[in-house]
Amino acid sequence: MKVKRISLIISLALAIAILGISFLGPQVALAESGGGSGNLVADGDGLAGIRGGGTVTISGNGILWIRDQAGDAEIDITGNGIRSDLPGGWVRYSGFNGSAVVSGSQITVALSGYSIHLQASGTGSFVLRGNGTYSVTKDGVVVFTGAWTEEAEVKRIP
Repeated sequence: MKVKRISLIISLALAIAILGISFLGPQVALAESGGGSGNLVADGDGLAGIRGGGTVTISGNGILWIRDQAGDAEIDITGNGIRSDLPGGWVRYSGFNGSAVVSGSQITVALSGYSIHLQASGTGSFVLRGNGTYSVTKDGVVVFTGAWTEEAEVKRIP
């Protein structure tokens, strides 16, 4: 149990660092992605994180983080979890068991745990680490599909 907890802590720290580093210039990256929006659907166990503009619906069990960088997000949380307001505008729900719907122009949403189901529409980037599958569509056409991996590779929603 102690080894799993340490592994989880390291995974979370790595994912937050990658999400933070890869988005130092989010306005430019989102502007370059062009018109329209893409959709992401992912299911698995591990860590699912997404940052950008649009709407994210996520459910599962574990630790949920949310950050609203623009101050315009609408956040609806259902279920259980202990809320903690953290520095940098982060909100963490420990022992999370439920679902969250987050909409905004500059949001970050991440869930580390199991039985994760993520649906997102808009523009931005995502990271999926662990065991699961995902697909990305744009204008109703499948752009790419894949499996979650142990590497924390950042991918873009077109």
